[in-house]
Amino acid sequence: MATDTDQTITHPVVLLTGASSQIGIFAIPRLLAAGFRVLAVSRKGRPGGYPDFEQVLWLNEAEAIEASTDCQYLLSAGPMELAQKFLTGKQTRTNSAKPFKSVIIFSSSSVESKQQSANPAERDQIQVMLELESKLKLIVQDKNIKLVIFRPTLIYGCGLDANISRLAAWIRRFGFMPVNGGASGLRQPVHADDLAAVAITALQSNEVLPRVLSVSGGDTLSYADMVARIFVAMDKPVRLVSLPQWLFVFLLNITNIFKPGNGVNSEMVRRQLLDLVFDDSQARELLDYKPRSFDPHVEDFSLPVQFPKANQA
Repeated sequence: MATDTDQTITHPVVLLTGASSQIGIFAIPRLLAAGFRVLAVSRKGRPGGYPDFEQVLWLNEAEAIEASTDCQYLLSAGPMELAQKFLTGKQTRTNSAKPFKSVIIFSSSSVESKQQSANPAERDQIQVMLELESKLKLIVQDKNIKLVIFRPTLIYGCGLDANISRLAAWIRRFGFMPVNGGASGLRQPVHADDLAAVAITALQSNEVLPRVLSVSGGDTLSYADMVARIFVAMDKPVRLVSLPQWLFVFLLNITNIFKPGNGVNSEMVRRQLLDLVFDDSQARELLDYKPRSFDPHVEDFSLPVQFPKANQA
């Protein structure tokens, strides 16, 4: 079911946090095409080579706090802590600050899939995310603020993720990929541009939407098949090296002793056999969400040479 859009505000202003993130760089052209002006919040500033759109003002956090007084829309593609800070500030400021009308927050499907992780650091991270989600819900409770928290699956699209792009980098360097047994666990990789699109649809929607929505990719495929498609995108022969789980974990632990901090742990290996599948039927029905199939190209594993353009309203 497609949604109605709010046509009553001319050039509304949206506060976009995480503007230089993988979702953010796709969201900006779409926001402009939808008629928004954008306050783009980023610690890194405008990415090199990114178009200097007239309707986009790049700000750091301190600058954005002052400039966001008249913003009625918040799209968080960055840390939820920052979104909470802006949302809380809007509620505690003087009457001169207009409250947000619509707030869209990106969380992660990991809050469901990693709650029982054997890795303490992962469990702690997930607990923090769940607490932030709860705080965001409490802030808007009994207020006329629309809040939607999206929980996407594996994100890819411009080389800024720590999953698909990491696999692509390994394949580029070594030409093979070790996997846990048959690596049969199911995955639903989702393109960042599809997430940007559904977020903006939700931002403009007049529908009553659930507070939390899962958003997955267009394909459900095994971890092994997902990796195989990355090989194809890299124009390399598919070379999966199947290892017993105990051996894979042992070799990984040895590697981490001599090269710590690579961001890979044994739980990631074990999860290659687990199905991480989420029902996004509500997003598809309520927001006409139609994510693309996982058919990656080499351009999806690095920042675009030319960023997407938009017809500014």
